[in-house]
Amino acid sequence: MYCAPAILWFEMYRSVGDDVTYRDRFERFWMDCAEVDARPFMLYLQYLVFGGLCERQRQLQALEGLRNICTITLEDMFHTETVGNLLGHCLEMEGRMKRALRLYNASRDYMPRNNAANLHIHRLTGLQ
Repeated sequence: MYCAPAILWFEMYRSVGDDVTYRDRFERFWMDCAEVDARPFMLYLQYLVFGGLCERQRQLQALEGLRNICTITLEDMFHTETVGNLLGHCLEMEGRMKRALRLYNASRDYMPRNNAANLHIHRLTGLQ
């Protein structure tokens, strides 16, 4: 838990309101897991690490790679809403709050229930 980026904690506690009541037994089993395809996750981690190392050019390359995945190969992946949430978090760190919010909204539109995007939207807008 202590080595996971804090934003991923949202992925593990991603329900708001009555989302929990819509889960079947199988979904309840997996709800404490955060799942994402390996390549976008690695690019997200690179973005975080290169930012921490003050290697801005490499950080921007990781961000561009994550953007490309979201625009080109998203239909070939599982857990696309999580990929969108990771990119949204990167956009937040870049100071692009409106773009991040649009991405979170798109993620929520794709999967309205049990999606951390709901929490990110509430966090950014201050709505309860």
